[in-house]
Amino acid sequence: MSRPSKARSPRPTARLQGYVYRRALSAGELLPAIGVGVAAGFAAFYVARLFLQRTPLLPEERRLGKHHASGGGPSAA
Repeated sequence: MSRPSKARSPRPTARLQGYVYRRALSAGELLPAIGVGVAAGFAAFYVARLFLQRTPLLPEERRLGKHHASGGGPSAA
């Protein structure tokens, strides 16, 4: 095992002049990101609209609990 040092000073780091982690982007550089965001929004809207407009898999009577074989709903016995 390694021995813990009592007073270990952090390594000195030199700051690079002119280095910026995040830089300001021009409108031309932001355009592709904005385009992808708008396209993703339209795609999500289109898919949601398709799901809302689709024909139900079950007829209205089956969704409400009415069965054809019994001649009515659960209370028609």
